[in-house]
Amino acid sequence: MKRIVIIGAGGHGREVAEILRYQSKGSEVSVLGFIVDEPGQHQEVISDLPLLGDWSWFDGVDRKDIAVICALGLPSVRKRLVERAVSAGLSFADAVSALAYVSPDAKLGKGVMIFPNTVVSTNTLIDDHAIINVGATISHDTRIDRYGTINPGVHLAGNVTIREGCYLGIGSSVIHGVSIGPWSVIGAGAVVTQDLPDHVTAVGVPARVIKTRKQDE
Repeated sequence: MKRIVIIGAGGHGREVAEILRYQSKGSEVSVLGFIVDEPGQHQEVISDLPLLGDWSWFDGVDRKDIAVICALGLPSVRKRLVERAVSAGLSFADAVSALAYVSPDAKLGKGVMIFPNTVVSTNTLIDDHAIINVGATISHDTRIDRYGTINPGVHLAGNVTIREGCYLGIGSSVIHGVSIGPWSVIGAGAVVTQDLPDHVTAVGVPARVIKTRKQDE
């Protein structure tokens, strides 16, 4: 039986737990509980699952028997926790809702989270540790690189490229063939009509760049 531990116990972590538990009905999946950095700030039981403790919990278990999923919405935080899990020798699980449509021709990386009422169309790539949140649609031949966060109600047309660590706000859209550079942020409701560089924040209809960040921000 596949035993899964969720890293992070906030709202996103609880949603991922629900996906996994629903997904586990009739399958060989067992959700053990949550791991957080500071257990004292959380309840002992969250969504009927135990708070297992901090990262030291892994010291007392057979790590070969456990997979983790880093369930935090911010790409930079997710990347940090994934790197910590890799250094600890942990493997990764996926959380793909039974209420999502994922094309048989789509390619999914490890540690991905695909929420209910989403559509992931043909010949798409959802790379490692990316999030496709509730009601998002990913059209044909689109790629979302590692740590990408596609928030609820986002719509990506065909042949779109979302590079590593991008964060697309709720209800935003990207038209056909557009590329967004690594670690850029798209505001809620924005419509991206042209390519955007890396490390920018863009808002509005059509989306315009309002901020450029340093790479270490």
